[in-house]
Amino acid sequence: MRLMKEDDLIEILRKQFGVEKIPFKIKSLGKGKIYAFMPCFLEIEEHHSGIYFGKIEKDGFRLSIEGCYLLGDLIKRNIKEVKYDDMLKWLRGEDIEGREVGYVILKWRGYFLGCGKGNGKFIRNFVPKNRRIRS
Repeated sequence: MRLMKEDDLIEILRKQFGVEKIPFKIKSLGKGKIYAFMPCFLEIEEHHSGIYFGKIEKDGFRLSIEGCYLLGDLIKRNIKEVKYDDMLKWLRGEDIEGREVGYVILKWRGYFLGCGKGNGKFIRNFVPKNRRIRS
């Protein structure tokens, strides 16, 4: 994977989610992972570079759950409001039905559930196993 420049990422976010600007800086690290951060002018030792924002994929950009929250109201399209039953399925790590194609952000009430990828029939779940509910 190539390293992503901020302008390139903003263009992808504009096309996928209608986001025109981001209120933070990004850092591209290995394996296509992008981290969001705010510049700090303190002289301190850096252990990590921000919050995991998402991953560059071959066919677009997949936001993390935190990335969805960071963008919040800036997201203008490809956002799907789900019902309670689908929210529970999603948080268990299950795929859900949906007619969407491409990357879509899932939301239940005011809560972002993450980003999935639709194929026109189902939306594939990317919630990490250690973040899923067990019920």
